[in-house]
Amino acid sequence: MASSTPTAKVEPEDSKSFYEGQHEEYSWLENAISSAIRFIMNLFRPVAPQLIPLFVCLALIPVIILFSLFSGWYVWKNVAVGWESPLYLQYGDGTSPYAEISLPSLVPSQLYDISMHLVIPASEANFALGNFMTTLTLSTPSNRTLTSIRKPAIVLPPTKSRVWSSPKLVNLDILFLESHAPGASRVIARVELGRRDGWRALGNGEGRELSVVSAFLRGAVKHHGIRGLVTRFPVTFAIVSSATFLVISLLVLASCILPAIQWRFPSEDDGSGELTEEAAKERIYRKRRQRRKLSPKNENDSPSEYKTEDVPIDMPPAVTFSEQPLRRRRSRASDVLYDSEP
Repeated sequence: MASSTPTAKVEPEDSKSFYEGQHEEYSWLENAISSAIRFIMNLFRPVAPQLIPLFVCLALIPVIILFSLFSGWYVWKNVAVGWESPLYLQYGDGTSPYAEISLPSLVPSQLYDISMHLVIPASEANFALGNFMTTLTLSTPSNRTLTSIRKPAIVLPPTKSRVWSSPKLVNLDILFLESHAPGASRVIARVELGRRDGWRALGNGEGRELSVVSAFLRGAVKHHGIRGLVTRFPVTFAIVSSATFLVISLLVLASCILPAIQWRFPSEDDGSGELTEEAAKERIYRKRRQRRKLSPKNENDSPSEYKTEDVPIDMPPAVTFSEQPLRRRRSRASDVLYDSEP
């Protein structure tokens, strides 16, 4: 039997050289990228304390602009405007014709003129009805009554014209409330019109109810004060509010961030390089002259309070004559001893 001997798989030299070359290429690329990053970091490191607040400021500017646009839109959206809601009157429920609707969103402190507009057929039954009552009740969704008012009304026949034929419809406007502030943003209105004794017959048997083609409840904005100006020019005030918010926000941002990004320019002395020895000596000499001028001239001032330095003066050497020897002066004790001798 032939014995099987394990054989080692030897990779070709071409594949090894290929792997080594690819590894060297990757390492060279990594070194290049890391060196480039280090170079950029070293380049911006001296000015990093100024660049970081600058980048934060530039990043906040779009946010401020977005909030400014939102503020202008919010002002324009919440400006009080007039409204008109259709009324669908209910007949045959055993009471006067009525309608109950939910009004559009109102501004609680805004003044409104609330009225009802009726389009009535020009029929003899409506003219024969005479005076009838109209009732308006405003309440909240929680059934809290805000106000209730009743007004009389009458339908009159239109004036006849020789040229034009008589109209078949009559418009009737009934003013309920004038300069009224609702006091709530969500309001439910209930309207009743007609006589409450409408179950009785009248004349030829017509019901004592008012025939109506269409009805609308209207609310006109009462312009008064600054709020009145805003309601008259909503777009203009929206632009003004947006610009005001933008300016104030930019001023606050600048006052908070600009002190952190103050650029420090080198002074003239630092930019001129190192001073030479002659310039340094001249500077010291000028400082000494300035100190000498500022030194006090009063004799009472003690010299210890002000420290001054004198300019060095070259003193000539003393002249000696070797031809004439110096005489020695005798002391008084030697003179006394000399006189006491016989």
